Amino acid sequence: VPSPTKPLVTSENFKTVFSWQYPPMSETPRFTVEIKPYNLGSYKNVSTCVNISAHFCDVSREISHPLDSYWLRVKALVGSQQSEYVESKEFILQRHGKFPPKVN
Repeated sequence: VPSPTKPLVTSENFKTVFSWQYPPMSETPRFTVEIKPYNLGSYKNVSTCVNISAHFCDVSREISHPLDSYWLRVKALVGSQQSEYVESKEFILQRHGKFPPKVN
């Protein structure tokens, strides 16, 4: 089973989405997403993104500290087989997120 490709974390107005690409398959692939907060040091499931068919996952609720580093990873499941995980680059909300300009 091929691994997902082009893992990307984007954030706008505190809505943070992890997305990836996957080649078309005859059987619908399912995806499981995990997150690793820097302070935890290990991966845990993103409960809303286990065995999903979408190629994205809203992880806004998982990003609790805007200065902390997070990594996300995703694997594909097709039938009874699964791919290796593919990992995102480090994501820091304050550095990588987009926010509206401040208005006086």
